[in-house]
Amino acid sequence: MVLAEPAAERLAQAIAERAGCKLQVHRRPPRLSALLDDLRTYSLFEPAKVFLAVDTALLADKAAAADLVDEAAAALPLAGDELGGGEREAASRLLQALRLFGVDPDAGEPAHALEGLPKWSLEGGAAFRRGRSGRGRGKNQVEELRQGLADLLAAARGAGVAGYAAGEVAELGAVADGGLPEGHCLVLAERSADPQHPVVRKLEANKAVVRLGELAESRGGGWDGLDLLAEELARQTGVTITHDALEELARRTLHVDEASRRNRKESTKADADSASRLAGEYRKLANLAAARAGGAGAAKPGAVKIDRELVASGVTDRGEEDVWKLLDAVGEGRSGEALGRLARMLGGADDPIAARLQFFALLSGFCRNLTAVRGLMEHFGVRPGEGNYGRFKNALAPKLKGDLPGGRKNPLASMHPFRLHRAYLAAGRLPREVVERLPAWVLETELELKGDSGDPDTALSHLVARLAGVEAAGAKAGSAGGGRRSGRR
Repeated sequence: MVLAEPAAERLAQAIAERAGCKLQVHRRPPRLSALLDDLRTYSLFEPAKVFLAVDTALLADKAAAADLVDEAAAALPLAGDELGGGEREAASRLLQALRLFGVDPDAGEPAHALEGLPKWSLEGGAAFRRGRSGRGRGKNQVEELRQGLADLLAAARGAGVAGYAAGEVAELGAVADGGLPEGHCLVLAERSADPQHPVVRKLEANKAVVRLGELAESRGGGWDGLDLLAEELARQTGVTITHDALEELARRTLHVDEASRRNRKESTKADADSASRLAGEYRKLANLAAARAGGAGAAKPGAVKIDRELVASGVTDRGEEDVWKLLDAVGEGRSGEALGRLARMLGGADDPIAARLQFFALLSGFCRNLTAVRGLMEHFGVRPGEGNYGRFKNALAPKLKGDLPGGRKNPLASMHPFRLHRAYLAAGRLPREVVERLPAWVLETELELKGDSGDPDTALSHLVARLAGVEAAGAKAGSAGGGRRSGRR
């Protein structure tokens, strides 16, 4: 919307000036049909009508449904039989979500209508999951939400909340075919529009769609569309930003949209909330940069720049940390990077306790793999240090997955060769006495995370440091418990 709304407003304003009328802006209108009805009626006082409708979600792709459901869920439980203003808005968003999946909200029992929403759309959108460190709603929570939304839908029917009527998409399609009086115009500013939506395809054929760009994570790292966003924000504020400062700002603010991640193809979109946060932080930094330069009017537009130092000092790092890159840093012995990534992950989490426990679950599983791999390397006489994946896959992986004496199951038998190779390299790097102590260290850390320590972040950092090699040289000097726990209580 940072790109779409100002561009659409400039376009609509230019049309209104040519038509000789005032532009009317409608943000998140509860119904589009009311605007269409108004546009079909000639005015007694103006020669034409030009409307700008912002963020209707009428043409959105289905991935937007989870966010719409979360907005509806914010009004639950209902306060009473009468719907308040916030509850009517929530009901409108629920009707939008149902329409995205072709469900008629007025047909059948409310509970039956809610069955038309897929389970994933009820598990939580990007903002909801970020607040729970990536976790969506569980099975029982989904069923409870479905019942609550059925109650909201029933109340919406009783209150006459129309939302987007079944015929609105058809009405918009008729408008796309030239169904408005001469000089009358409707401009839509949307954050997303499904290319396969029938109305979008019709508008595309009529050359009536402007796609400004998409903010998405590129396959090679970084964010596609970030420069377009920076150009628009620089136009709005009169303050530009250096390339390295822009990259740092994106690193500290942007998250991948969860629905986009689940349907990943070549890239994943940034979620709307984090894109808005980037824009808000940019405007704040622009004010700081202007003040530092002696006031916004002290220099020509564009002469004032936001630099990386200002971003680092003025923006809290709440960007997205890749937990798999963190585990890679641990396994490859890059201790400084591993500890830095861990601190960033915990510092930017909305729910630090959940983030801490989720990462520990992954880390403890990694430690179990290390212990098993190292033991089987010694059992089968597999040499350490084979960095070539192809040679490892063909020559060493089959040995590590071999049969065990007595018909026992090999714990590595079903492990993917690539994962096995990473664990093999990490296990071969660590001294034998460190690997032998891993189960005790993991147990000790688990106890500390669950109450034995007054500083659980330090307990987790200590385990990461040990694994990444910070304490490997002195491992012989300590015991499995090492007396460390009592010193941090």
